Amino acid sequence: MKTLQKWFTRGAEFIAAMALAAIFITFLLGIVFRYTPFLEPIGWSVVLISLLWVWLIFFGASFIVRETDHVNFDVIYLAVPRPARKVLALLTAVLMVVAMVFSFPAVYETVFDNRLMELKKIQTLRVPFTGDKIAQKWLFAPFVMMMVVVTLRYLWRIYTVFKYGPPATELEAIASVDDAKGEAFR
Repeated sequence: MKTLQKWFTRGAEFIAAMALAAIFITFLLGIVFRYTPFLEPIGWSVVLISLLWVWLIFFGASFIVRETDHVNFDVIYLAVPRPARKVLALLTAVLMVVAMVFSFPAVYETVFDNRLMELKKIQTLRVPFTGDKIAQKWLFAPFVMMMVVVTLRYLWRIYTVFKYGPPATELEAIASVDDAKGEAFR
């Protein structure tokens, strides 16, 4: 399981790195075409960069950013005993799942079932093989993906909290690392 998770994480990081590379190369192309006297400026570079940036942000938030990487306001969480932390962890996870499930139909309908999103096109970008303009809905599609992934993450969190208890605090994690190092030297 750890090996599969490691490969998945590396794959997600590779996709994000390639998106960043595409953004950088497109940015450089835009500069070269704008300031080289015999070349025509390309108008699609800024739009492609914006589209890739939105996808990169939501993809990264979905698959790369870990729970421990988020900013937490955990003063109350840290002040209560472990059984109360379990209740708080379950409560926040259930609230996240409910919020995502409740809002998902409206978001999905707005992005994919809205005729305006299909009719409105990104004017300067075209699909390379067909030449068709890209529908506006594909700018907002990664948000739908992130909602699904966040829902799955918090469903998994509910399972792990029930099975193993609340996640370790930073102090508990540091203490367990220190204990493991201490036993290694004994």
